[in-house]
Amino acid sequence: MTANLALALELGFLLAMAIAAFRDLAAWSLPNWLTICVALGYFAWAWASGAGWSMVGWSLAAGILVLGAGYLLFTLNLWGAGDGKMAAAVALWIGLNFDLLRFFLVVSLAGGVLAIAALLIHAATGKPQVPPGDPGFESARQNPLKARARYGVAIAIGGLDFWLRHSQAICLFSPC
Repeated sequence: MTANLALALELGFLLAMAIAAFRDLAAWSLPNWLTICVALGYFAWAWASGAGWSMVGWSLAAGILVLGAGYLLFTLNLWGAGDGKMAAAVALWIGLNFDLLRFFLVVSLAGGVLAIAALLIHAATGKPQVPPGDPGFESARQNPLKARARYGVAIAIGGLDFWLRHSQAICLFSPC
């Protein structure tokens, strides 16, 4: 029974990453309810999968570390607050190990690709990629390097990369 719950929660994580990507593309925001679902989903998954207290502790450490880094990036105006919170929620699932470094590498590469795509869209249409009502619209229109990046999508891609490498639910779709 708990193994089935763990698989369902892993599929829920995948669904949450898809919602995060689409929501960030559509509305430039990552809602708190989604971040809370990802974070609480980890604790339910840890219980259902029989994770030990040490694993949960290291995951909490990863989440707190990433939340602090996200806050720093938010204060430097490099990330939105939702990006930092979602990255911390995903870090709970990953834990404090080398996979967390890979997560940030994937997020960085995906963010770079998305930034290049935003520059190409700006060059083709003359419209900067900024959130609706952003006070930096005019400066971004004059200098496309001042436009904002959609890191929610990049975080979702990093979460998907982790899911593809670690989820037992993937075995439902292909032989393991």
